[in-house]
Amino acid sequence: MNERQILMIGGVIGAFAGVLTTYLYFTESGRRFREDAEGSMGALMQEAERLLSAADQVRQSVADIRGKQTGWARSA
Repeated sequence: MNERQILMIGGVIGAFAGVLTTYLYFTESGRRFREDAEGSMGALMQEAERLLSAADQVRQSVADIRGKQTGWARSA
């Protein structure tokens, strides 16, 4: 890949990022999309926390059965 191709790819990526940013922050439909995505991300994060909590409970139960601590504690 030569320098010209790298510059062209960088320009295309930059243009795409600019269009996406403009859509998300300067249009009404972009604002609605952002709000929906933020709500979905919040729900996803809650489910991930539940999954991690369940995994911690399983890890602790296995450690109790074995009679010793295994692994390391999660720092969240």
